[in-house]
Amino acid sequence: MTRQRPSGLLTSLLVCAAFVASAPPALAADKAAAPPAKTAPSQGSPNTGAPAKPEQSTQAKSQDAQSFGYEQVVEKAEALATKPYAAPPQIPKFLQDFDFAKLDQIQFKTDQALWHDAGLGFEAMFYHPGSYYTHPVKMNLVNGNGVTPFGFDKNRYNYPNDDLKNRVPDDLGYAGFKLLHELSTPGKLDEVQSFLGASYFRGLGADEHYGLSARGLAIDTGSDKGEEFPSFTEFWLVEPANDADDITVYGLLNSPSLAGAYRFVITPGTATVTHVETTLFTRKTIAKLGIAPLTSMFTWGENSLTRLDDFRPEAHDSDGMLISSANGEWVWRPLVNPQKLWMNQFSANNIRGFGLLQRDRDFDHYQDLNYEYEKRPNAWITPSGDWGEGHLELVQIPSDSEVNDNIGLYWVPNEPVTASQRLHYSYDIRWSEEPAAPDSFGKAVATRIGRAAVVPGQPRNTIQVAIEFTGGELAKLTDPNSVQPRVNAMRDATINNIQAVPNPNTGGWRLTFLVPTDSLGSPLELRAYLSDANGGALTETWTYALSP
Repeated sequence: MTRQRPSGLLTSLLVCAAFVASAPPALAADKAAAPPAKTAPSQGSPNTGAPAKPEQSTQAKSQDAQSFGYEQVVEKAEALATKPYAAPPQIPKFLQDFDFAKLDQIQFKTDQALWHDAGLGFEAMFYHPGSYYTHPVKMNLVNGNGVTPFGFDKNRYNYPNDDLKNRVPDDLGYAGFKLLHELSTPGKLDEVQSFLGASYFRGLGADEHYGLSARGLAIDTGSDKGEEFPSFTEFWLVEPANDADDITVYGLLNSPSLAGAYRFVITPGTATVTHVETTLFTRKTIAKLGIAPLTSMFTWGENSLTRLDDFRPEAHDSDGMLISSANGEWVWRPLVNPQKLWMNQFSANNIRGFGLLQRDRDFDHYQDLNYEYEKRPNAWITPSGDWGEGHLELVQIPSDSEVNDNIGLYWVPNEPVTASQRLHYSYDIRWSEEPAAPDSFGKAVATRIGRAAVVPGQPRNTIQVAIEFTGGELAKLTDPNSVQPRVNAMRDATINNIQAVPNPNTGGWRLTFLVPTDSLGSPLELRAYLSDANGGALTETWTYALSP
């Protein structure tokens, strides 16, 4: 079962104090109002959507197709950035007032899918605007006949009644699209990538359900002036060759601060890989530019001191952040649902990789037959080339609903971003259940936190932390002296009873320690790992902000 989500991290947020020195307001929802406008009507066939237009010679069409590519989209973005920003046209108000349940009653007809029965291995289906998806996105097709608009056609949809169908404008436009390809079952096309809402997109590997999302960009997240949400305003879908292993999509992005060109090359599989290339042109100075942003949801897990009144042990799309640093260190950060906004920065010069992962794959830990959280994909980002100096920013927002995304992660360059700049980034996103980190060292697979047991009648004023490490060489090590616990606090604090013991139930080792609550006047940054007798690391580095 897949939940629909609005296009912002949260539809509405309280202004919260941040964990960092400053206290920026929480993120705003992306539902800005603008005067409605119309797009060109379609008069094309059901499977091509190409509108009627003057005939071209075969030679001219072939030249158009051969000449159109990423550089042409870059030229469009550069030209767009020289003009004042104009908000995209809005759909009619009655469609904006739809909730997700009402919008979901409008379904794209499967036999109207682009390239349906063409034997290309890929098909595309298109989302109907409504609810939070308030502006139409232009769609184009690129093939041997040239570049043609893919116009809106109501006959491609099943509407719940004729009255609604008649009210929908003939030239409404599309909100986004999804790509289908064979994944798990031979002969069956499954969703592999979806583009819907602002600059959001998300992918799936085999036997997975949609969870976390990626975005084209994040701009001024958590700033006192509010976050800016760029939007894709136009896409070009390149018709794949027969039995092609991948498909290419170009996108044009626009926002008040910049315009950008995007190339997506999507290769479906057990792990689906989305190669992203972007060239950005700034209109003005940007205080914080978030590259390769991810958004996810964490409501509660085994590390939650308090959780909602719910029979399920855990509810989250991702349970941790993983970083591959330039110095070879792998860092794992369990996610939390904080009591107030947390924004944490992690040094990431020449970053090798980062992502949000769902490590816990045990149904028994979720007990959710509808959402099946154990089947949510990881999203692992591998930069192409050297991104230079910068840092990762992890945003964790208080939330009492698993419907809303409350986790954000992105890379921020240290170099200031000023007006009239041209920037270029390239990276891969790997959507899968794969662990991302190598098997050669142990990993923190569970973090449990709670009040330590005490003698009856005494105050429970101590927090106990238990970290389960498995993998690597840990299963072979049984001598207590062969594994050493290493725990450090980033400020003066009391940490007691640090120990590591074998866990025969996991085949790994458990690291435990105690922290008095009087050391937790503010969140306490901790780092921990297991080493061998000579001090060499046996595991990744676990980090956490422990709060009272």
